[in-house]
Order: sequence, then structure tokens, then C-alpha cells
Amino acid sequence: MSAVPSASAQPLGSQADLEWAEIATAAPQLADTMRRYLGQAATFLAPASVASADGALRIFARWLLANTCVVTVAGVTRDAIEDFKVYLASRRGPLSENTQRQRLRTLRVFFERIIEWDWADTPPRNPILNWDLPKRPEPLPKFLDDRDAAKFMAAARASRDPRDRLIVELLARTGMRSGELVGLDADAVVRIGQGHWLRIPLGKLRDDRYVPLHPQLIDLLAEWTATNLEHIRAHHRLVTAARSTASSSNAPSPASAAPPASTACTPTDCGTPWPPRRSTGACAWRRSPRCSGTARWR
Repeated sequence: MSAVPSASAQPLGSQADLEWAEIATAAPQLADTMRRYLGQAATFLAPASVASADGALRIFARWLLANTCVVTVAGVTRDAIEDFKVYLASRRGPLSENTQRQRLRTLRVFFERIIEWDWADTPPRNPILNWDLPKRPEPLPKFLDDRDAAKFMAAARASRDPRDRLIVELLARTGMRSGELVGLDADAVVRIGQGHWLRIPLGKLRDDRYVPLHPQLIDLLAEWTATNLEHIRAHHRLVTAARSTASSSNAPSPASAAPPASTACTPTDCGTPWPPRRSTGACAWRRSPRCSGTARWR
């Protein structure tokens, strides 16, 4: 039986909000310290890292309330941590060693930081020791050999869905992560000198970078933006996680899908970067702070 009381009748914005409300009802000080830490973490960690820490702290807090009498962070003992380790290792649908390590490491860093910050609600010392963390697995790297890679690329190029081919080609030729791909802005294609580049926004590594585009990618992007113009404008993303109506059917040729050349657009209603030509004059150019002499299409 859980020690966490039932949630109030008022619906909250997300499952995380609901769980934090339950924790705050049962242990206000515990919830306050943990959420205060997450607010501080958001000032120096990437959003995905903050979300991961949020999940780990909620899991730990709910376990504490269901299995111990602890209602503050200062009340967390070494015994509680040892029992929590056993819970992680033996829970239904056992967690991988990587997941166990990540959650325990997140908690260790949480205790370490709030003790260093001299907060009032802290245990006298960090209850999680360095050797509590499972050893990091070091498996051999997994990769496609040349033959399998060629078959994979050939299958992507033969796909009837242009979205599949575009995604595979972008990932293969730019080295970006899948999360970075779905986060590309609608105006991610830029002109630097005579070449076309792709601007990859802030991601896991907290960097903002430009990647040169292969000629085949330029053609694919031209076809994609012409066919999915309205979808790109509506979502403000070059490639969204959801498929557009146009991409799920046989795509028409760029010439038939592109708007007439005589149709001018203003800097505010041009939601797609293609084609980024200086001679068009339909949309404004903006200087990029990351590349001297770089003009971005809006």
C-alpha cells in the first residue's frame, strides 16, 4: 500500500505535475528541496538533463514515501539508499545496469550539490558512495559493415516515402542526433558563400553548429520543402516527428508543388528557407552571430 495520498480532483498539466503534487502533500519539505534543486539545475543543464533528473528524483521520493518514514532530504539515511538499490535491481521488469547507474548517479550528484551549496535540508554527508554505482558497461561498438550500410542506404533511396529517405540521408551525411533532426528550425538551411549549410541548434552538447550539405541533400531538401511547404510553416520545423499528409503519399515533383515564382512573401510569412537565393529578394537576410559574413534566409 502506498504512503502517497491520492491526488486532488483538480487536473494538472502533466503526469510529473501530478506526482509532484502528491509528494508535496505527503512531504512538503522533501518536495520543496528537490524542486528547488531542479530550478537551479535548469540554469546550467540542458533541458533533457533536467527532465532526466526530475524523473529520478520523483521515483526516489515516491519510493521513500511508500517504504520509509522519511519526509525530508535531511532524513535520508544510508540504510534507505541500500534498500533503494535493492529495489532498483529487483523491481518488476528489471532495469538495465545503465539505467540503475544513471538514477543512482543523479541522486549522488543531487546530494553532493545541495551539501556543497550549504542548504538547510541536507543529510550530514552524501549517503550514496561512489562504489554504489554499477560499473559502466563497455560493450564493443555496434555498427553496420560496408555491405549492410550500402543495403540500408539503397533501401532508403528506394522508399516511396520521401520523408524516410530524407531522414536517413540527413542522419547519415551530417552526423546529427535524431533529437537534433526533429528540432531543426524551418529556416535551418543557410547560404555561406556559394555553398549550402545546415544550422543544427543547441542540443545535448550545448553547441550550435553549421554542417555543409552534400549536393544530394540539397536536391532532397528542395523537393521536401516544395512538397511540404504548409506543413513546415504550420509547425515551424523542417522535419517534424509526425508525418505530414503530403509526405505519406506519392510526392509530386518540386516544380508542380512549388509556389509560383511571382508570389512574393514578406519576412514574417516566409516560413520555409527554400530556395535560399540572394537574387529572389522576397524575404529578408539576417546576419548570423555564429558565422561572420553568413546570411540566413527567413
